[in-house]
Amino acid sequence: MDTPKSSGVVFLIAQNLREWPTPFKVLCDLSGRLESATKGNCVKLMKAGRNLAIIPGGFEDATLMVFGKDRTMLSQRKGLIKYALQHGYALTPVWSFGETSTYHTFTGLLKQRLALNKRAIPAVLFFDWKCLPLFPRVDSRVLSYVGPPLQLPTIPEPTSAQVDEWHAHYIQALRELYDAHKAEAGYPDGVLEVW
Repeated sequence: MDTPKSSGVVFLIAQNLREWPTPFKVLCDLSGRLESATKGNCVKLMKAGRNLAIIPGGFEDATLMVFGKDRTMLSQRKGLIKYALQHGYALTPVWSFGETSTYHTFTGLLKQRLALNKRAIPAVLFFDWKCLPLFPRVDSRVLSYVGPPLQLPTIPEPTSAQVDEWHAHYIQALRELYDAHKAEAGYPDGVLEVW
């Protein structure tokens, strides 16, 4: 990977979305800020001290989506925590309320669809109330909240216990952000499900 053209935040996305020869790949190339969320890219960009933005739940977050339920696939996502510890990064929790009200999704065959995700195949079928797949519901509203950064120590070779400890801190910070803003965002009874 060449050094990104931009000095701003690098957005990391699924490798197959970024690398497959599609019009989307051309847009990624032109942006200079959209890169593959691979271990190699993460480590290279972190060594360079770049600011990174990533959705840790990836395809699985989209696959888990059920209209009106807030879910994220973070319980076993620890690689990013390990890399952040190795490079002394701060992790900033972000949650967007209302995303699960933008579309309805096919919710059946969850186990099989999650298995497809492990092969880097998005297993999502979404539609709005008029069954139009490309446009979100016109009555939806998305509000994003950013929590305080969680500064991790620099540990060149973190143990599994250290990774687990900081992973738990990150999930706790995400839950605290969620709970602090759910009423203001219009979801006073909301529950954040961490899968």
